[in-house]
Amino acid sequence: MSTSTSPQIPLDDFDASIKSRYIEISSAALGGLVLSCSDDFFASKDNLIKPSASASLKGQFGPNGALYDGWESRRHNLAFDWAIVLLAPPRASVAYVDIDTSHFSGNEAPASEVFGIQLTDEEREAYAAVARGAKGRKLGADDKRWTRILEHVTLGPNSRHIFKIQETGQTYSALMVRMIPDGGMARFRAYGHPLSLAIPATLPPPGTAPLNLLSPLVGAHIVACSDANFSPPQNLLLPGRGHDMSDGWETRRSQVGRGKYGPGGALEGRERKEWVVGRLGATGVVRFVEVDSAYHVGNYPVACQVEATLSDAEVPLDDAEWTVIVRTQPLGPHRQHWFDVERAVSPSAVFSHVRCSIYPDGGLKRLRIFGFPLAASATAPVPAGPLRVPALPLTYEAFAPYGHVVQGYDLPTSAPKGIVVNVANQGTAFKFHRLAAVVDGHGAAGNGVRIGSVRQAPVADVRAGALIEVKALERHMKYSQAFIPQGKGGSGITPGGAYLVVVALNGADDRPDLSTLRAFLATEAQGVSYAPGVWHHRLLTLNETVDYAFVDAQSGDFARDTEILTPASPYAIVDVEPYTVPSALVRSASAPSVHSTLTAPLSALSGTITPVPITHAAFAPFGALIRTYPAGGAPSSAPTASIPAASVVVKHEALADVSSTYPADAGAITGIAVFRATPKVGLARGRTFDVRLMERHRYTTQAFIPMGKAEWTGKGEPALPGTGSFLVIVAQNGADDRPDPKTLSAFIMEAGTGLSYAPGVWHHPVLVLDATLDLACVETQVSTGVPEPDERDCELLEWDGDDVFGRVAVPAL
Repeated sequence: MSTSTSPQIPLDDFDASIKSRYIEISSAALGGLVLSCSDDFFASKDNLIKPSASASLKGQFGPNGALYDGWESRRHNLAFDWAIVLLAPPRASVAYVDIDTSHFSGNEAPASEVFGIQLTDEEREAYAAVARGAKGRKLGADDKRWTRILEHVTLGPNSRHIFKIQETGQTYSALMVRMIPDGGMARFRAYGHPLSLAIPATLPPPGTAPLNLLSPLVGAHIVACSDANFSPPQNLLLPGRGHDMSDGWETRRSQVGRGKYGPGGALEGRERKEWVVGRLGATGVVRFVEVDSAYHVGNYPVACQVEATLSDAEVPLDDAEWTVIVRTQPLGPHRQHWFDVERAVSPSAVFSHVRCSIYPDGGLKRLRIFGFPLAASATAPVPAGPLRVPALPLTYEAFAPYGHVVQGYDLPTSAPKGIVVNVANQGTAFKFHRLAAVVDGHGAAGNGVRIGSVRQAPVADVRAGALIEVKALERHMKYSQAFIPQGKGGSGITPGGAYLVVVALNGADDRPDLSTLRAFLATEAQGVSYAPGVWHHRLLTLNETVDYAFVDAQSGDFARDTEILTPASPYAIVDVEPYTVPSALVRSASAPSVHSTLTAPLSALSGTITPVPITHAAFAPFGALIRTYPAGGAPSSAPTASIPAASVVVKHEALADVSSTYPADAGAITGIAVFRATPKVGLARGRTFDVRLMERHRYTTQAFIPMGKAEWTGKGEPALPGTGSFLVIVAQNGADDRPDPKTLSAFIMEAGTGLSYAPGVWHHPVLVLDATLDLACVETQVSTGVPEPDERDCELLEWDGDDVFGRVAVPAL
């Protein structure tokens, strides 16, 4: 029973029609935190605000007694026990509380009361820090500011109790729940609305960071969905990326001709899709959208579309006018996707609701709508001047209309759809095959595909964000062009760079179609390959100097190869959010060179060789190096090119050829793959390594380019740790068509340098030292190994038992 000011609500009514209109403002999933309690001897206070339902632990015991998934205090309290919950929003109104005694029977709390308090932002931060272990004063039950919001109510065993809180217009930062006099409580959930966003009548000044208008912490909530068979759509709004597949939104399968799409079904004959509608925390304009498929690796949707509308209704009516703000876009597994708003949508168009449709079905982890609050009655003018474009994190799917993204993935199952991934190099690497195609449309009239290197100084610092003008666009009609940031090891340049990628498709007038103009921020761990004919801005390096390997098929005639347009006024202004690399990553990538610890080779009589630092001259019999050289230091075969831009420090057009002598009917394809290579078991600093494997590629060069290590924190793949280097073991072919042991050589190659093995050169499969590396691999192959490998791609020799090809003394650090 309860007092008349706090009536108890039937559980079925609350779950069916009330709960979805409010935010669970106490939930740990949103950032709620149990600050303190009077006693939790038997079961932890932190269980109170878990998002999951309480689980039965019947029959399980710990050192203090029976285990419970809830909060339980000692017996024999003469007054009451209490727990204080810091709400997830800084301030929120409270409409309902759910006091749950599930699985507590005979030891449940007999009665309860609830109190609220409002805190300053400084107090919130201080009390939260203390709860997490910092020294300081805790928020106590004796604070005079506590206000009773739920009078004394009676509780029963093993059941949920829903109470409506009297509306007073008051907002709170924390709640205190009492157990009278003691006992157990499984969960405590408070439902309400965060303090509303201020809704201005004008847009903020340029450079202002957009807000997530679909965050529950600003009052956004889900109002409808087509299906929630496996998990509820409310999870889409939670912070973070979750912990597994369970805390996202997942629908049932909708096979063709079955269920609601089958004969006689409500949607018979219609396109298969599922949808969810969310109400924004405030009316506003939308700048870009994030769709996250984290942990959905075999059940992610094929594609999605996002629409928006303006409506006063909680659930927009059937005749609501929906505007497509993100056209149908492909999705990938376990990936954050960012999508710019369609150019046809006015930058001052105001919306209140969004609808995300997925095709045909599946699961998503999160949906976020970034923009600015703006009153529905506002008459904000369309900003004058050039097009304004946000720089979004680079993803394979979003970049697909313009080319390809070259990068490794934390999980092999995260590879883009259609990319073959297999275990390579005797279990030491995952190989992501043919992430990018290499196109040479010049044929015999050109110079073939070549790999060069360019060092570019930053054109802008975006650590605090920046606005960057797009003053020119260029295209290469005959060939693709790839840029791959190289590692920093041994390069002498500071880690922490990035680069801006600006692209547009060709229009009907044979000029850039600005409705397709997009901007992406790429980290040093990501390469891009522009498809032939795609308009793009030349390199725009950010924050720190970056070395890039580039792969293209220039003919040597610049006017024939490249068309550049420079309009009288900028095509666009790109809004770049603040980007920095974590300081720990910068320190690890700046580790001292290992070259100083290396010694000259031991006597040949010892039978063991010691690697030496790799140089162009020493490696020339086996292939070529891919790196930037100081002025005058480049090999004669790759002279320094003329400098086309002031920010370019040095450029080498042709360091290594990409050649292939496969028969024309072999169907061989030149592409760029990535090996995520880990140190091999048995390969360690200060120990001798037995060379038991050697391979060659008779018909093709094979280039390996160590990539940079970086991340945009919270916006993509995590960075690989450490620096890492490459142990290179090579030999020339002997008279017996086998590797000649007399020519066995070994080198240490740091991550700022790449190499290309000449066709037919024997070499050990990739060997990395110290840390995992992503290696971009430029090669020509007939097969990716699926369904079967082609023996022409790789010839591998193996020595067993006491028989080895050679031994290498790996130097200690």
